[in-house]
Amino acid sequence: MKNRITILALFLCIGFSALAQKNINNYKYVIIPLKYDFLEENNQYRLNTLTRYLFKQKGFEVYFDEEKFPEELNKDRCKALFADVEKGKGGLFSTKVDIVLKDCFGKEVFRTETGSSREKDFKKAYSEAIKEAFSSIEFMDYEYQPLEEKVEKDDEEVIESAVDINEVETKTEEVEVSTEIVEVKTETNNTTLYAQEKPYGYQVVDATPKVVMHLFSTSVQNIFLVKDKNAIVYKEDGFWYYSENNGELKEPKTLDIKF
Repeated sequence: MKNRITILALFLCIGFSALAQKNINNYKYVIIPLKYDFLEENNQYRLNTLTRYLFKQKGFEVYFDEEKFPEELNKDRCKALFADVEKGKGGLFSTKVDIVLKDCFGKEVFRTETGSSREKDFKKAYSEAIKEAFSSIEFMDYEYQPLEEKVEKDDEEVIESAVDINEVETKTEEVEVSTEIVEVKTETNNTTLYAQEKPYGYQVVDATPKVVMHLFSTSVQNIFLVKDKNAIVYKEDGFWYYSENNGELKEPKTLDIKF
């Protein structure tokens, strides 16, 4: 029981992290303000430069908001995330900050864990706190994936593996057939399933073979996120389980999967 509680807690944390990672991977650029609201000067304590450096090290193309942007970004600002550093609340004897990422509509995409420092010198304290906050992004395996291309790739994989293209007339019909398969098969416990390795994790098929579901890898061994479902597949005591949570946690179901 204790192990199951631990897994379910990880389920929630991993779900949010994976969702954030998926969103962040859809962005090529990061735009950083030259001045943070809680400070008085542009690039005070060189904190803005530090933030840009950290995002560049992670693989993003990073620009200050007053710099000249590349043509692609000038045409479409929605290809960028807008990063900001906010001063954290509380901390009478410590300096606290959060790093916030928003999209071009001002919607928050991701907020780091609060970074803190007990250094008395402001320059050292803010620098240390920003680095600690950025560790929430550092552990992610960032790789730019244009949203349109990623969707098309997923559709093609489902179509090729789940249905015979000669049996359908349009791509839309193919995707609908695959979706029905996902919904039916994830409720089935007595069928042997087979996991086929993919760049994102595994594609699970039945003996037909037809696609049952797509499993996205996580940073935790033997725990996978199920594509398009609020669910995970995990291994416990030598058995594989499917656990779904749509506002109400359902009883895990045993799966017979061959990896």
